[in-house]
Amino acid sequence: MFLDGLSHGFKILVHPSIALATLLFMAAQLLFLRLIRWSTGQKEMGDAFSAGCLTQIVGVLFQALALGLLLLWTLPVLLGLEPRASWAAVEGFAMLATRAGLIAALAITLLSFLPWLGNFLAGSPGLEVLVGGGILFRLLSHPYLEARLGRKIPAESLYPGLWESLGYLALAFLVGRLLMLATLKLRPASGQPPNAFTRLWGPSLDTLIGIVVLYMYAQSIALRLHPGP
Repeated sequence: MFLDGLSHGFKILVHPSIALATLLFMAAQLLFLRLIRWSTGQKEMGDAFSAGCLTQIVGVLFQALALGLLLLWTLPVLLGLEPRASWAAVEGFAMLATRAGLIAALAITLLSFLPWLGNFLAGSPGLEVLVGGGILFRLLSHPYLEARLGRKIPAESLYPGLWESLGYLALAFLVGRLLMLATLKLRPASGQPPNAFTRLWGPSLDTLIGIVVLYMYAQSIALRLHPGP
């Protein structure tokens, strides 16, 4: 199921609704990163450090709520229930998506306080997106499916187990690290100062990897929901 989820995750990327939602999310994330870099880089401000802490906390909340909107809108497509994304199909679950986003933001914030794990997540934006998005997707998709299909669905038969979930985390981490190394190689030709390039494009690419692996995770659930012959 893990390998099937990978292949179907790549295929879903070219779906118009998924591609559009991903581009909008990445544009919003990139803009927010620029604002964070600007607000924490004002050396003349005496409270720059406290502003940096505040924007990091707000950043986790912004990312979780943006992920909630992304997953809510694309949920019928990701689960193989609709051929295209439609707000009419999911609008009744908007408050559920907001609550799930807040829970995911709280979970990531609490994890960030753990000594080793917090530093690990802070240095891996893609993993942060995958962990938060995985929590959010599970909280959102299960009640949506039960309401849509009109029957109870055992969670253990639908969602990946521990080892498969760890496989997705390892994939996001390894590919993210490779992309980070690639940005270090590319930065001299970019025309941007090295710090600006690695601070902006490195995390953005890592975040994109987290989104792609999250789609793979979602597709493994869709495959369980719609088993082939």
